[in-house]
Amino acid sequence: MSPPDPRLWHHPAVLRADTLADLLGGRLIAPADASLEILDLVSDSRAVTPGTGFVALPGEEMDGHAFVADAARRGAALAVVGEAYAAGPETPPLLIRVGDTAAALRAACSRRIGELGATVVGVTGSVGKTTAKEMCALALAGRPTARTPGNLNTWTQIPLHVLRLVPPVERLVVEMAMTGPGEIADLAAFTHPTVGVLLNVGQAHIGRLGSEAAIADAKAELLEALPRDGVGVVNADDPRVIGVAGRSRAPLHWFGEASRQAAWRVEAVEAGGMLGSRATLVGPDGRASLRLRAPGRHLLLDAAAAAAVAAAFGVGVGEVAERLVEFEPADHRGRILRGREGSTVVDDSYNSSPSSLAAALEVLRGSGAADRLAIIGDMLELGDRTLAAHREAGRRAAVAATRLIAVGAQAAVVAGAAVAAGMPGAAVAQAEDAGQAAELALPLLGPGTVVLVKGSRGIGLDAVVESLLA
Repeated sequence: MSPPDPRLWHHPAVLRADTLADLLGGRLIAPADASLEILDLVSDSRAVTPGTGFVALPGEEMDGHAFVADAARRGAALAVVGEAYAAGPETPPLLIRVGDTAAALRAACSRRIGELGATVVGVTGSVGKTTAKEMCALALAGRPTARTPGNLNTWTQIPLHVLRLVPPVERLVVEMAMTGPGEIADLAAFTHPTVGVLLNVGQAHIGRLGSEAAIADAKAELLEALPRDGVGVVNADDPRVIGVAGRSRAPLHWFGEASRQAAWRVEAVEAGGMLGSRATLVGPDGRASLRLRAPGRHLLLDAAAAAAVAAAFGVGVGEVAERLVEFEPADHRGRILRGREGSTVVDDSYNSSPSSLAAALEVLRGSGAADRLAIIGDMLELGDRTLAAHREAGRRAAVAATRLIAVGAQAAVVAGAAVAAGMPGAAVAQAEDAGQAAELALPLLGPGTVVLVKGSRGIGLDAVVESLLA
């Protein structure tokens, strides 16, 4: 079987203006043609291109209504605005007026999912959401399946994509992010997940929430939202997940590796370094050989989660294993790229946390290369655990890498810990920002060099990756 990529199942549609108004429950002000087709929907005026629809949403610091004129100048065909908005001389040809743009967008998303008749799978966790979401979509791709693209995982981003889906969509996999309590509950209220996946609980956003227990509570809102006839998919290897799993009214599918409680699990793991990993995928329906071509032993746990999700739709482990052969990491999440001077770049620059950095450094360590360069940026939002986490990052880098460039405000902490752990001082450098890191890295590249680039999104290490590519 050649598994279809879930992207083949759906193409974001052009939306007629009057159809969008109906979905939003709004009033169309139409000096232009009400049947005008809207090519895309965005809430950031900087992303507007000719023919785009702009949704003016409230923000913590700025109100989107202040950017309607900017959207018009950039070619927006339509703007969704509140009733109180006073149209000025620079206004898109069409307006849809609603009572509250945020509430209307949520309601429209809910309405559209109902029209599609899609069964929604929600995916959350401290790390690995995008990877697990992609694997779940692949595992389900035997039937018309859609998923939120990239890292679109917030209350503004999810509806803008869902509104443009066209039938047939039988299954919709939605990545759900949060930075505080109540946010996952909000996402679930307008996406209506039947299956909910809680991957793990770690330290991401601990600076905002204060403790891993609080993070677990916030993530568990997905389980609490599931209907009794749904399915909760939970990690049997994670104590924090185990602690909140009972909040689900739905029956549970446990996945894991170490725990025998996991009905869907991976066994006989063979980590193949940069070439990927092999394992036996086990489920109540049998066993199957699993091969992931993407590097990182930790990805096997996401495969077990995808198998547990697929089982809720009657898909067995054999079919899941066959489909996951086609899995490729999303951009900036562990992709292997060809670098300058014959080097290899592991681009994991999208984000970073203590657990995800540890996993990435294991990929570097397992590469087998004699020359291994780790470019490590700050991990943000760790609160009072910042210092300890960055010291641990330095210690791990000393084991996994032969050279280190630490980037950002915590660079001295990471570098100092690496040297204290035995890395030669001459092999360690510090950079204030991504630009300086790239300048330091380029002369170090050579045939066979493997470079890991990883840091929190706010550090911008994707720019380093671009500088290193052949």
